[in-house]
Amino acid sequence: MKFLIFFLLFSSSIVVEITLEDLDYIRLLSDKDSKSIILNGTEFCNDYFSKKVISFDNKNFKNIFLCKFSKKRDRFYIYMLSVQKKDTKNLKNFCTEILNKWPNVSNHMNLKISYQNKEYLSGFFIDNFYNDKVLNFSKNFEKDQRIIKNEIDNFIIKNKENFTKNNQLNNEIIKKELIKIKKIYNKVISQKISNLDIVIDQQLKKIVRYKIFVNDVQSFKSYSCNWKPGKGVVPYVKKEKFSEFENI
Repeated sequence: MKFLIFFLLFSSSIVVEITLEDLDYIRLLSDKDSKSIILNGTEFCNDYFSKKVISFDNKNFKNIFLCKFSKKRDRFYIYMLSVQKKDTKNLKNFCTEILNKWPNVSNHMNLKISYQNKEYLSGFFIDNFYNDKVLNFSKNFEKDQRIIKNEIDNFIIKNKENFTKNNQLNNEIIKKELIKIKKIYNKVISQKISNLDIVIDQQLKKIVRYKIFVNDVQSFKSYSCNWKPGKGVVPYVKKEKFSEFENI
């Protein structure tokens, strides 16, 4: 079964066609306890932006972006809801100014620096996760060993109900977790890119889109500014209410 799944995932003839939903399904066949790539990526993205604060028009905004996967469109949206436009400024310029307040987002529109990691998309790269967080190692052996020890300690605390008086069984549980975390450690330190990472990266390049919803107070109309990564910061503007987007 695992060989078949490996073939399905990485056969050069179908890898271009496989979607993130397909990946989730195939991984579930291999391991019923596997995390959903889509769910993990969406939750991580929302958590990332919920901790960010930005100043705009002399006001501080928190959680200015939200993240959403649309099964219907096979798109992953990073969107802002919503801004009131009270002046006569050009709508494209208005949206571009907002976007440029977030360089880690606006940089994604620049094809020349598309190689940069987008931290808010890290949740999709499921192989880098342990205990619901992305692990970052420093190549400082002592420091990295402390990280590993702390993560194992946190795992024990979080899963204390699974431990019993059977020390042999307890050791097996811990050993299994050590194998997981050391696998991540070796991958990070060696800077290897897994086949799964390659497939996920290819799919994200296809499906990620950005939106800012704008209520134009003067015209009493609602618009959305839309961006595709690598296509520049000048948005495509269309008449669109959030309610029309909400249920896609």
